[in-house]
Amino acid sequence: MRPTLRDGAVALAGREDGGLDTAKPGRSNRTLTSDLFQRLRTDILHCNLRPNSRLLFRDLRITYASGMSPLREALMRLASDGLVILEDHKGFRVAPVSREEMVDIAATRCELEGLALKMSIAKGDDHWEANILARFHELSKRPTYVGSGELDYEWERRHDAFHQALYGASGLLWLTSFCQVLAERAFRYRHLLLEVVDRTRDHRSEHEAIQRATLARDADTAVARLKEHYMRTVQTLLDNWTELH
Repeated sequence: MRPTLRDGAVALAGREDGGLDTAKPGRSNRTLTSDLFQRLRTDILHCNLRPNSRLLFRDLRITYASGMSPLREALMRLASDGLVILEDHKGFRVAPVSREEMVDIAATRCELEGLALKMSIAKGDDHWEANILARFHELSKRPTYVGSGELDYEWERRHDAFHQALYGASGLLWLTSFCQVLAERAFRYRHLLLEVVDRTRDHRSEHEAIQRATLARDADTAVARLKEHYMRTVQTLLDNWTELH
């Protein structure tokens, strides 16, 4: 799924202009592909590359200063992750979004994270509790929005770290891995919401309610507060879906 090219090689690829693909001196095509994969992935998740938009090689090569071989491989990796669609005779495009998928992601996320949270509450030790407190403290110190009303990237990082800390004691690596995949998919939908988001929403209080119930080992209340937190975002997006599309 991830073919590799010889380090430092000059790869002949099917470029649109028929030219050569050259790697920068001292960097392997594997490194170039990994860097490009992360940049494209970030732009898709942040909706800088809009859902369903065509991914034309001639444009991407200019935007990302990339050769054809690393670009093609990065797009294939994104396709295997479901963030990019490869269509016969049409090329690549960003995976579309839909109300149905958004609700499906949210519902599945609530169930899996709810299960992982319950398991963590049952198994978590003092270190797990301390980590939740530390991640909540970091999150509460950072503003949610910056300048023009965009979500603050550092807040987003701390937000994800807080939620991962909640279910970090479940002990099931596959479960937590799926939770993180769903969180990334939900992240993309959250970025579609920026233009209509309710900036009066008290995120801190919502997170604090989840934290308090979790540390009190009240699993039912903690899971209920977690689901309310996620579904409030989904409902806002559903209410404004026509305006966004």
